[in-house]
Amino acid sequence: MNSPIPLLTPKPDHVPDELVVDYDYIHPPGMEEVGVYQAVKRLHGGPDIIWSPRHGGHWMVTRAEDVRFVQENYEIFSHEEFMIPRTLMPLKPLPLAVDPPNHARYRAVINPGFMPGKVAKMRDDARELTIELTEKMKPNGRCEFLSEFARVMPVTMFLRIVDLPLDRREEFVEWGIAIMSSYDPADRLAAQIRVREYLKTILDERDGGEGDDLLTRVAAWRRNPRFQSEEEVLSMATLLFAGGLDTVASEMSYIVHYLAQHPAQQRRLREEPGIIPAAREEFLRRFGLSNTGRILTRDFEYKGVQFKKDEMIMVPNNLSGIDDRAYERPMEVDFDRNAPSHNTFGNGPHKCVGAHLARAEIDVFLEEFVTRIPEFRLDPDRKNVEHCGSVPGFDALYLRWD
Repeated sequence: MNSPIPLLTPKPDHVPDELVVDYDYIHPPGMEEVGVYQAVKRLHGGPDIIWSPRHGGHWMVTRAEDVRFVQENYEIFSHEEFMIPRTLMPLKPLPLAVDPPNHARYRAVINPGFMPGKVAKMRDDARELTIELTEKMKPNGRCEFLSEFARVMPVTMFLRIVDLPLDRREEFVEWGIAIMSSYDPADRLAAQIRVREYLKTILDERDGGEGDDLLTRVAAWRRNPRFQSEEEVLSMATLLFAGGLDTVASEMSYIVHYLAQHPAQQRRLREEPGIIPAAREEFLRRFGLSNTGRILTRDFEYKGVQFKKDEMIMVPNNLSGIDDRAYERPMEVDFDRNAPSHNTFGNGPHKCVGAHLARAEIDVFLEEFVTRIPEFRLDPDRKNVEHCGSVPGFDALYLRWD
């Protein structure tokens, strides 16, 4: 059994005192008052690289150039451990928790599900579903955005990709959230086991089948000459399940939360649909999501900081996109920004496999939801609930319109 992690871990001797910051990525100070992004932005007032005594003790880069450096250099900053604390990942998801060259063999199983031709067809399906959901809620004059849209449209699209029953959507979302947002190791393991038990039944049913869904492809790995163990197929299937149920919903929630407070930009999206691709990239920059870890494969010095082998380092995409060294007025959403690329989907071999689909779903959301719902605003009578952690987002988000 793993030993309990202390609330605060003593500073190692090689960590300079001036780099120690008592920062908790799950509960950043001030989040309830100013929101996740304003709270984490405060770290830019300190060193580029910090060491936090929270969650077993870990390093953290805070600047966009360093996020990219860590993401690209997997030989030094390995993906073999990417949760902080590492006790949160007792079962390692493939291909995320393996580095090249072995990473490529598992990625090849999943990649075909997100090829451009597939995404084009899924975009049409997403548009049809978005119109249906939007027209249904439009006469109500209000909505709770997560339950009525953000955890319906992208999740339904994902369930179609893996051919899982749509009538269990709400149950599957609960399972996925339990995996992604539980920070008690025992709770997270229990959530993973529950999902794995269900997915094993599905994989057994589809083994040898002719379907072109992703879970059928994963089941077929059992007959690949490089197949090593049943753990491989269960791991790939669980990663697909958990990864498909949360991130796009979170991104859409931040987008709609922003637009609800900026009616002029709502109007511009309705009046100038040609700017939607640029707007989508600007939203992705401004609201980067994942906060993941890496483990040092060897002692390494970077920017004058001495990292030691087996130490953990956090790579915060939610800080990367609001770095004022990389972007002028980084907290503003500027549809006309001529900015360099962002790190939201990662870099290097572990770059998000679902990036093209996520972009397509956000485009459709901006094209159909934003243009069909009358000018919307935050509901002044309801309290929105936001969380941080490995994937920031909202638990409840209330909108009103006339």
